[in-house]
Formats: sequence, C-alpha cells, structure tokens
Amino acid sequence: MKNKILIILIIFLIVLAIAVYSIYNYRTNVFEAQKINNQYKSYYNIQILGTELLSIINRTEDINEKNGIQKNEDGLYIENDTNSIKVYINFKYKDDYRTLEIERIIKNGIENFTKTYSTASFKCTDISYHDKTKNVKSLTFTETDD
Repeated sequence: MKNKILIILIIFLIVLAIAVYSIYNYRTNVFEAQKINNQYKSYYNIQILGTELLSIINRTEDINEKNGIQKNEDGLYIENDTNSIKVYINFKYKDDYRTLEIERIIKNGIENFTKTYSTASFKCTDISYHDKTKNVKSLTFTETDD
C-alpha cells in the first residue's frame, strides 16, 4: 500500500515539475519577445545615425541566428510567421529611394556601410508585426536629409 502511494506521489511530483518548467519557459519567451518589441518600438519615428542603425542591423542578425531563421538561396532570411525579423533600409539614390535588406548590407561588408553612412541620418518609418505572435516582423528605415 505504501509503495503505491509513494509511486503516485513521485509521478505527481514529476508532472508538477514538468508543468512548472514549461510555464517558466513560456513566460521567459514571452518576456524576451516583449523586450525585443519594446527595443524596436523605441526607434519608431525618431532620427538615428548610421552607427546606431549598424547596431540594429547586428542585433537583428543575432536574433535571427539565435531563433534559427532559415535563409534562401540569395542569403535573405525567410519569414516564418512567428519570430523572424526583417529590416529594410531605403537609401537615397538620385531622385528616388533604393531599398536594401540588411542581409545584402552584411554580405557587401559592414565596413563599407560604416565608411559611407556612419554619420548619415535615418528614421524608422514603418514597423509591422506577425499576425500570429504579435512579435516584430519588419522595420523600415529611411535615409533623411537632416
């Protein structure tokens, strides 16, 4: 009789430990996603320098790599509807703008970007979110005259 109660108690404790661990992981992931969203949201509609944009580029690449976001044959991150982040930059090009993804900037060399745009001004003009998770999906930065 004591063995049966002991076995039931052990099974209950194992199930309880698994449940607590799962809830802890879920809450940690939600907190991390909110932290990332708030960081990116703080850039919306404000002027930043190219050096700060470079930090955003590096942070975004790290987040995508950490989340295991796949790349296509061109080396561009593939959106996954949950936690992928795309960053687009509109550069002034003659009388119009030319849009590049951060992956192309990284591929062409961060040093080239730093030399050319470290003192340029950029403004985050758009932030979109994943429908499913409400995590940041993409940001668009536009080079400004200021």
